[in-house]
Amino acid sequence: MTVKLRAFVVGLGQVAWRFDEEPGRETIWTHVGAYKALSDRYEICGAYDPQAEARNAFTSRHPEVPVGDDFAALLAGSKIEVISICTPAESHDAALGAALDLAVPPKVVWCEKPLSASLARGQEMVSACEAAGTQLTVSHTRRWSPLWRRFKERLDSGELGTLRSLRIAMPNRLWSIGSHAIDLLLWLGGDVSAIEALALPGLEEEGEPAVSAILAFTSGAAGYLQVTGLKSGLIVEAEAIGDKGRLGLLEDQNKILFEPFQSCARFQGY
Repeated sequence: MTVKLRAFVVGLGQVAWRFDEEPGRETIWTHVGAYKALSDRYEICGAYDPQAEARNAFTSRHPEVPVGDDFAALLAGSKIEVISICTPAESHDAALGAALDLAVPPKVVWCEKPLSASLARGQEMVSACEAAGTQLTVSHTRRWSPLWRRFKERLDSGELGTLRSLRIAMPNRLWSIGSHAIDLLLWLGGDVSAIEALALPGLEEEGEPAVSAILAFTSGAAGYLQVTGLKSGLIVEAEAIGDKGRLGLLEDQNKILFEPFQSCARFQGY
């Protein structure tokens, strides 16, 4: 008999559970949805949100989950093993700190991205989890996507030869969407030796900055974070160029394309 892990959810907005309520949604997009889909392994033992409307809406759909307005008391009484932090980025560290201060810290913290808007604070959060023996997982979900994993496998296979440039293109909103692009650049391109960022005020939306960037990878390759436009124009793609050709990923088509270089009939040496 499998012993279920006890999970607690902080923040009851879209990524916690409401995305899965949208009409036409065919796959699980939320923390609660994931726990429910794996109900043989997980039990949601509690949830918290400071807003009464959010708590009431959640309870109407999930009446079996204890919900309250006293975060510390609810958390301490839940004996959690896994905690999902689904609040805005500026409150991630407070929720994490409360969890790690428990007499028995959780085994896993599953935190929404970005971990923090502050590099120093994010590093402190990582160190705190390491000291507590708690695994910290940030929800950069494309690392788990079969499409993106295939793209990385092909990059790592040497099919392109030496990588010369890597471009990740996504819409604006640095925290909501750009954090995915940054994570993909680091995951696919490796360590970075230098970076130059460019703020794009004309593409700011929903209170989040829009930022493009050029990166220098320690491998010698160049990286590009391309902001494609506003939220409504959802373009997500990647392009890697190596000595043997170009590898492209089109997320909306679930497709990877390879174009090998061929000798040019018009220009000698190209």
